[in-house]
Amino acid sequence: METPHSKRLPIGDPGYRSELQKALNYSIVDLIDEFTAAGWDKWETLKALTKVVCDHALAHQEDRDQSRTSPKRKPPGSDKPPPAQVTSSRSQGHGVR
Repeated sequence: METPHSKRLPIGDPGYRSELQKALNYSIVDLIDEFTAAGWDKWETLKALTKVVCDHALAHQEDRDQSRTSPKRKPPGSDKPPPAQVTSSRSQGHGVR
């Protein structure tokens, strides 16, 4: 079932970002309306929303950067040296039976 938030385009598509912005717009307008209806000033709500979104973007970027620079976990047994390169099993005395 599709919702107004359903992804419609693959991430590499030229229209991906504009579709995402359109989808977000409806939710953000509703959110702003909710806050102004609750008594918050619209301009202050917009500034606060901008700050919160920027903070989330920075935190996400830091997480992405951290995951790119942190050492990857090695699978069990990967600390063992690789087996010697064998060019031919027969030349090593291990004929195929």
